[in-house]
This record gives sequence, C-alpha cells and structure tokens, in this order.
Amino acid sequence: MSFQVSDCYAGITGLLMNRTVSNGIMQEAMRKAVLEFTTDYKHPLLEATGPIVSFVPFQSNYAASYFMQSADAALDLSKVNSFFLYNNPFIAPSSDNSQTNAGYDLKFRSIKDIEVLLNIPGLPIYWSRNNNQLWFGSMPDNAYNTYMRYQKEHPSANTPGGFASDPQIMMADEWQDMLEYAAAMRIAPQVNLASKRVELREALYGDEKFQQSSGIEGAPGLIFQRTSQRNRDQATTTRTLRLRMGRV
Repeated sequence: MSFQVSDCYAGITGLLMNRTVSNGIMQEAMRKAVLEFTTDYKHPLLEATGPIVSFVPFQSNYAASYFMQSADAALDLSKVNSFFLYNNPFIAPSSDNSQTNAGYDLKFRSIKDIEVLLNIPGLPIYWSRNNNQLWFGSMPDNAYNTYMRYQKEHPSANTPGGFASDPQIMMADEWQDMLEYAAAMRIAPQVNLASKRVELREALYGDEKFQQSSGIEGAPGLIFQRTSQRNRDQATTTRTLRLRMGRV
C-alpha cells in the first residue's frame, strides 16, 4: 500500500537518461513533489478521524489541531473531509442500544459568507478557514460535541532534508510512478536537461492542449489516467437514495 523514498531512485535516474544525481538531490525533489501531491489530491493513508471534542461556548475560531489527533498536532491540516456535530451530548455506544447520537454535517462556506453568523450565538451550521484557523457560524452558544475527518500533511515533507532518513511515503503504490516523474521534472534543469522537463511535465499532467483546455481536448497525463481509491469505491456504491412513498 505504500513505498519508501529509496524505491524511487532507479526510476528517477532512468527518466534523467541515467545522469549521475546524488541521493540528497533526489530526496529534496521528492519531498517537494510529495508536498504538492498531498495538498492537491486525496490520499487514504494520510486520512484520519479526530477525537470527539467540545466547542467552547461563545468562541467561534479554533486552531486546527484542536480537532486533530494528538499525534498529528504538529502537522498542517491539508483537507477537511467532514465535520459532524451532535445535537445532544455524545453518548458512548453500549449494548442496550438506548443511546441517541443524532447530529448533522457542518457545511463549508467562505469566511465572508458567514461573517454575520460568527458574531451571533447559536447552533453551528457552517465552518470555514481563515488565517490558519477554523471558524464556525453560528458562534457556538453551548459546548456541543463534534469531530472532524481530515487529511493531514505528509510527515517529514515540511522540513528541508526530511526525507534523508528514507521514510515511508504515505501514498498508494500507484503514485510511485507519478512521484518519480515529478521529482525528475524538478531535477532536470540541474543536470543540464532543461528540455527534458517539458517532456516529463506533459507525461505527468498531459500535453499542452490538454492542460489549456482543462482536460477537454488533447492527451491526458499519468495523473488523469489514475483513478483514486475513493473513486473506485464510489463506482460500486449508490451515492444517493431517493425515498419512495407508497400510495394510501
């Protein structure tokens, strides 16, 4: 399900016509490529569910780490997949099935669209991001329980030299090929292969016509041709259900 930094060395040098490239240069190129890919695309190995926490009454903004697992507190929040808020205090499931944990998903809105709600106490309905903090409207008027499902920043990718220890890349196996192309594209000008950069970019993102037309025309690249795990799962699942009412 994943691979290590060193697994990509042979592929990168092959794409660079077997030019001599130090491991350090390849590590840094891969680190930057991983930062790009894990910010722009969803990766199940980086997804997590935060603990159930309580809003602070009459406080509308929070650090992202407040909703993340303690082990992820030092990492940036890449994506929020969902926020669930309980209408009533959360009750741990038990065998008697007497607990009720009704609630709903908070919807995302831009900060300007919920500005008024940030100053009005009530039941939160929306969330937003601004100034590296999460904001909620209405401003919570009670200690409502909530939890967040999210995608975290890739460990070690936010620090120069972070890949020197040959860490595991928290991306699915099919991303190894794309990571090798992305790293080689970054290294090409350093080894006097600037013209090769264009070729590598087109192989990764599609030809110029494809990129300019936003995927309507032209030849797609490796990323477009790959189907994410989530899309494969959704292809076999009913996404919406319509309630059918019988006649009286």
